Amino acid sequence: MTHSVGAYAVQARDYIPLPDGTAAMQFLHTYGTGNELYSRGHKVSDDFDLSSNINVLLPVYYSTLFGMPAVYEAIIPFGRASASGDAVAAVDAQYKRSSGLADPSFLVGFWPIHDEASKTWFGVSGWVTAPLGEYDGDNIVNLGRNQWAFKAQVGLVKGFGDFRAEVIPSVEFYSRNNDLGGNGGTLKRKPLYAVETHFSYDVNPSLLVSLDAFHFRGGATEVSGVTWDRRLDSTSVQLTSRFALAPNQFLHVQYLQDVRVKEGPKIDNRFSVQFTHAF
Repeated sequence: MTHSVGAYAVQARDYIPLPDGTAAMQFLHTYGTGNELYSRGHKVSDDFDLSSNINVLLPVYYSTLFGMPAVYEAIIPFGRASASGDAVAAVDAQYKRSSGLADPSFLVGFWPIHDEASKTWFGVSGWVTAPLGEYDGDNIVNLGRNQWAFKAQVGLVKGFGDFRAEVIPSVEFYSRNNDLGGNGGTLKRKPLYAVETHFSYDVNPSLLVSLDAFHFRGGATEVSGVTWDRRLDSTSVQLTSRFALAPNQFLHVQYLQDVRVKEGPKIDNRFSVQFTHAF
């Protein structure tokens, strides 16, 4: 059972385009811990100590595409992750940790609807994730999946005064993983469906707060036609504060917690800090 470690890439109001020609460099650091392991909706261990320190570089550029606002972004994660505890006591220490580069992603998005007057935006984006991250088929924790991933995502944003409501559904497809180490099989992963929501409010011109929720379903894996990891079905909630440090500099501070997990580890606490500098 291999668990990859990643970070959410969409922030509140990311589906509102910035002016043509705007470029930004973003740096995200996230630290997460969890000690419960679930299978078929039941807790099978409360001593699966998963921890991760992940950093992400996110260069982004806004332009126009066929007369519509467009965005181009790279997501380059790196860091380390490890597991310990009684649930994995039988696993050699070398197979319980991973460090280095995680799988990078690249996206292109555009906005068929971008009505500033009515505060309505509708965007479409496509993501490609390359299997360049650190991966060992014998590991129970990996920064990479050893699979190409292709995600289609849309985002609808509606504003009411200083309030913005966002709904962002997506579906992600995966190539085969032909390296399972000692298992000697080919892994196939079914599509992963997700939806996230952001409800954000401008407290003042320098402070935004947001309540975020994420739900994932699907992504079951098979080895040689036999179910290996069962379907994911998890829900997380997050609190976000965004501070304007300067007209072109912003700081996000976030706290996330899993509230429901059917399969795999439960994240008890995840803290994130993101710094953005726009040019």
